[in-house]
Amino acid sequence: MKAYWKPLAILGAAFFGLATAASSASADPVNIRIAWAQMPGHMIPVLFSNKSILKHYGTSYTVTPVLFRGSTPQITALAAKELDMAAFSPPALALSVTNAHLQPRVVADIIEDGIPGYHSDTFMVKADGPIKTIADLKGKRIGTNAIGSSMDTAMRVITANAGLQDHRDFSVVEAAFSSMPAMLEQSKVDCGPILQPFSDDLAKAGKLRVLFTTAQAVGPSQVVFLAARADFLAAHPAAMHDFFEDYIRAFRWFMDPKNKQAAVKIIADFMKQPPENFSYLFTKADYYRDPYMVPNVKYIQSAIDAALQAGALKQDMTVAPKYVDLSWINDAKKRVQANP
Repeated sequence: MKAYWKPLAILGAAFFGLATAASSASADPVNIRIAWAQMPGHMIPVLFSNKSILKHYGTSYTVTPVLFRGSTPQITALAAKELDMAAFSPPALALSVTNAHLQPRVVADIIEDGIPGYHSDTFMVKADGPIKTIADLKGKRIGTNAIGSSMDTAMRVITANAGLQDHRDFSVVEAAFSSMPAMLEQSKVDCGPILQPFSDDLAKAGKLRVLFTTAQAVGPSQVVFLAARADFLAAHPAAMHDFFEDYIRAFRWFMDPKNKQAAVKIIADFMKQPPENFSYLFTKADYYRDPYMVPNVKYIQSAIDAALQAGALKQDMTVAPKYVDLSWINDAKKRVQANP
């Protein structure tokens, strides 16, 4: 290269480097499509609404919540890469691996059911009806939100333990959680899953009563957790670290008693209900959530084992270590602890 070309070459290289850096800095944030199936339990639609407490939202990542009826319909969307993270039940995780041959990773807590002292989801019947025991469900119609969901699995476990089988001894009717109270009152189903706040309200009103809880069926469980596509995590490491830090910060803000009024208002506005309907939130009458949103992998495995034993799953699956990656949430926990 002739001498007079060298300064131009150096200048060009420097300009290219600056342009590349500028392009990187101005790159669009990674959009994360996250599934949810029920509110206020899953929290995903409102979790990132208070931008003042988030450090990275809109800079390195954004979130698009995607509504599903339950966990199992999310498997197809995850396989088609129409979702990046799913709100999975333990059976849905097992089916995504054994049936759909996916590579999901358990990455964070959403809700835990039946932790001693905390709420467990309920299956209810008419208070003045003939169904008094699990055996009385023979010949009846049982509601479920989605085949293979956590509550559906709990129902199948407890009925199997009582010697009852789907199709042979009872029929199953799928419907949205929000429809279940009316379906019970109108006798479209004889037993169905009723979530908070309706379960407590309807029991107090004397219209319905609890026949069994999820905890009575499968014990304490990591009833719903965040499961991510392994390839998505690997493709966006910086954004994922930022997302999980904000994920913890957001949940901790909602769970902090000093934010109760503001947190409830956000949820009530989203659900278009009066705030007093949600006074139970983030108390012992609500689900348990880990303080740093670390999932309980042992409870995921125990729920899968119970479903397999009851015949709700046909193939066994070992969750850890292959289908678990807690490095993201643990790193985020350290970030939050270092800079509360």
